[in-house]
Parts: sequence; C-alpha cells; structure tokens
Amino acid sequence: MGKPVVLNMILGKPAELFSEDFRKRYEFRQNPFGKWLNEDELVSVIGDVDAVVAASEPYTKRVFDVASKLKIVARFGVGYDNVNISEATKHGVFVTILPGVNAETVAEHTLALIYAVARGIVDCVKSTRPETWTEVQKKYYSTHTPFELYGKTLGIIGLGAIGTKVAKLCSGLDMKILAFDPYTKPEKAREVKAELVPLERLLKEADIVTIHCPLNPETRHLIGEKELKMMKKNAILINAARGPIVDEKALYKALKEKWILAAGLDVMEKEPPETDNPLFTLDNVIITPHVGGASLENFIRCDTIIEEQIEQALRGEVPKFALNPEAINYVRK
Repeated sequence: MGKPVVLNMILGKPAELFSEDFRKRYEFRQNPFGKWLNEDELVSVIGDVDAVVAASEPYTKRVFDVASKLKIVARFGVGYDNVNISEATKHGVFVTILPGVNAETVAEHTLALIYAVARGIVDCVKSTRPETWTEVQKKYYSTHTPFELYGKTLGIIGLGAIGTKVAKLCSGLDMKILAFDPYTKPEKAREVKAELVPLERLLKEADIVTIHCPLNPETRHLIGEKELKMMKKNAILINAARGPIVDEKALYKALKEKWILAAGLDVMEKEPPETDNPLFTLDNVIITPHVGGASLENFIRCDTIIEEQIEQALRGEVPKFALNPEAINYVRK
C-alpha cells in the first residue's frame, strides 16, 4: 500500500517549506498545471488524493464525487468561498482554515498598497530612467500630488484579525481610525484606537477605505456605485479581502470618471482576471495578483498548522480548525 497523497495547490510555494518528516511520510505532489485550476482541471488530478492544500480552485459537488479518497481540504488562508461546505460534509471531507495566521502579512501588504497608491510609487518606477528623470519628476508633481498618511482618516471595513492589525499599524501613523463591523463590540474597537461607525459615515469621512471582511451573500458587492459616490473625490480604496465585495464595473466607472482618486487591489472579481478587464487600462489603480498572504514567515506558520490538521484528518479525527466537524459522521472508510 502506497503513501497517502498530499496535493499542494499553492503556486510558487516550495514543498521544502513543509517539514522533512512530513514529506517523508506522504507522497507529495505539486500543482501540475502551474496555474489556478478550473473545475475540469481539478477533477482530472484529485481522484487518488487523500489531502489537498487548497488555493482558490473550485471544490464543487462534482469534485467531491470524483475525489473518493479525499479526507481534507486544508485552505491556505481564512477564506473558503470556493468550497461547497455542504457537499464536503456529505462526502466526509473536512474543510479547514487558518484563522488569524496570515493577519500580519496581509496587513503589511495592505499598508504597502496604501503607501504605493498615496505616493504614486508604481507609476514612477515604471517610468523613471536616466533620460526620463526630469520628465517623470514634472509629471509626478503636476498630476499626482502625493499625500502623507499622517493625520489622515482611515476607514476599515471588517475589524477581524487582519483589520485589527491594519488598525494597529496605522494608529502608529497618528491616523484617525473609523471601522465598520456589525459583529465587533465597541470595546474591541477601542483597544486598537478605532471608532465603530455606520458604513455611510465611514465612506463619507475616510481618506482611505480598506476592506477586510469575508465574502458572503451579505457582503457581495457591498461597495457599488452608491457607496463609491459617497467617498471623497481625493479618497483611495484598498481591497485585500475578496474581489466580489467590490462591484468592479462600478469601480472602473468611479476611477475613470474621478469619483475617487485611486485604488489598490490584491483581489479581483474573477481570478485570474480576463485579459481585457478595463481596470488594467487605468493609471490610477495598482493591482497585485492575490499575494497579500505571501511571506516566508507566513508560509512556515501556515505549513506547521496544515501538517497537524492533515494528520488529524487522516487519522480519522476532527481537525482543530475544521469548519464542518460534523463531517466525522460521514467519513468514508
């Protein structure tokens, strides 16, 4: 009987970051396509897999029907909107997440996006050469008008682990912090020097709006035309949570028609995005390819927990961070 198969779907993350002992005890496979998989591609590779370290590929009923040996989908992060939890449970497959583990990394990436947008860094880097030095300098002063973060108002949508870290980082810049989160108590907000306010007030008063809430039916297109028109004309929008929280068509219009100053995105409604997505034609948006949780430190933290959860699932135990512990009642022998 061969070793249990662990399939790693995280692009660019070397297997060596998992412990040597873990890699010896399992047959370790890397994503064979070198890209995010669609349903057909996932179905083609998951049939004999016992555990998967999951990215954003779709775990549907069809996938679980084919994955006859699968015991656990270990999400490399906190979001799980790409996994059909109900079908996973019916098939005896645990779905696990990493609550709070990547908060530091995503918060720092958020701050990097804020700085990059506020200071016009990317446009300068793309344009500056010795022969263009003066021209870029003139354009920078005349068209961008970079601004300081000191004393500005930050609006955080979602004051969970990541939103809290962002608040702590930005409070060190003497920023006024407003937060919208209907599930957070005022005393928790006060601990990070944030004031809980209605979404409308946050949008109207914030110089920078940053999104850190989960994607669910309540938050899908939470930010659309109506909300973007509430924002200041010199405000910037940051989204390092989930793409569909922002209506991209409305955001394109807002950026094109200058309802807001600029945006920084680490996520998009469809990932990977279509090549003709109009957001890529704009100069006042910075887009990174959903890498907010990528850091050596975070990979090591995540791998340690994922190893533990996979081993628990393969022993027939309920993993520590299982979203569906009731799957234990349906585990296939």
